[in-house]
Amino acid sequence: MWYLFILSIVFLQPIHILSLNETCWPRANNLTCVLNDLLYGYNKQLRPNHTGDPLQVQVYLMIITLGPIVELDMSFTMNLFFRQVWTDERLTLPNKISNVAVSTKLLSAIWKPDTYFLNSHSGYLHTTPTLNHLLRILENGRLLYSSRLTIKAYCSMFLRRYPLDVQTCSLILSSYAYGTRDVIYDWKLDEHNGVELERLKLSQFDLFSYKISKREIQLTDRNHSVLQLDLRMRRSVGFYVLQGYIPAGLLVILSWISFWIDSEATADRVYIGITSILSLTTLALDIRSHIPAVPYITAIDSFFIICYLFLLASLLQYTAVHRHLEYGHAINNTGGMNNLSESSKQQNMPIESRSSNLIVVRSSRTRKLRSLKHARRSTFAVVAQGLHFLRRKAPLHKLDRLARIGFPVLFVLCNCIYWYIFIFYTSD
Repeated sequence: MWYLFILSIVFLQPIHILSLNETCWPRANNLTCVLNDLLYGYNKQLRPNHTGDPLQVQVYLMIITLGPIVELDMSFTMNLFFRQVWTDERLTLPNKISNVAVSTKLLSAIWKPDTYFLNSHSGYLHTTPTLNHLLRILENGRLLYSSRLTIKAYCSMFLRRYPLDVQTCSLILSSYAYGTRDVIYDWKLDEHNGVELERLKLSQFDLFSYKISKREIQLTDRNHSVLQLDLRMRRSVGFYVLQGYIPAGLLVILSWISFWIDSEATADRVYIGITSILSLTTLALDIRSHIPAVPYITAIDSFFIICYLFLLASLLQYTAVHRHLEYGHAINNTGGMNNLSESSKQQNMPIESRSSNLIVVRSSRTRKLRSLKHARRSTFAVVAQGLHFLRRKAPLHKLDRLARIGFPVLFVLCNCIYWYIFIFYTSD
């Protein structure tokens, strides 16, 4: 039986080898066999041309969505296609084959750049419905690796002009292990200059420009090649005008109603002032909850401080009016005491002098009655009496008269100065 085993080895093995060769024939046109030949003896632990010049890796970003941009943790999120192009001469295809999309399983068998984002908080590769990445072999051993990523990155924000500010959020990428002696990154300059923005629309910001740059930074014990994308965004102020500036201004205007209320209505005027201050405090705390606890005053804080000063000034104005009225009442009471003393003196006068005084008083009263009867006959006199009655019921203090004009003029002037400083004067 042993000779049958030897015969099977001798005759059947060539047939098996022949069948394998037939599946790869013609070998130059069969992509599977070509890839097998390229990967034969391929060492993925070594970068391409590891003994020569640094490897050039070109990067191209296609940003699909941008946002949300969160001030509390100073971060922004973007969804993008991240594409890298480099040359690996070990994977050069025959002349008859070019620009071939291969399975992403090949990624585990070849060398690829270890690119990472320096300022990222977190990120992930999209997997719906499958892994969103591809590998394409171009001519002359050039490789294109594209993947769809969502990245949440840190954005350093300076909020002194909030919400009238302009922010610059950056995305920084580099190689994690390879320095400039091994890998150098560069932007893939084409009609989009390395970055393509797909009609981005943000809810709170307007993206008006971007800038790309490259440089070298020192990490650990070597220099690394770094690419940086700077996104310049201007905050949309419409939300804050409707939810912050207009309500605060209306509260200040509401406090001016007290200037038209009777000076002696202490409870009404104080109630309006205190209610306005409490409402403004609630509004300011709500707006302030959208930003982190920064150690400086923002632009909207300055506006709220102006409103606080006007509300406080309206209360102080009524305090001055009230004190002045008390002083006037004290003088009137002193005058009443003097009148009482005069009447007591008249009672001690002789009868002849008192009778003469009574005659004079009666004659003067008679003349006054005649004049009043004549005044009632004219419409002008009736209107004059009505105005005198209103003036007597609701006396207008001179400080209230000045406040009705002075407070609105000063508030408009402060608004003009405020908007000029934070829109035209202060640099970004």
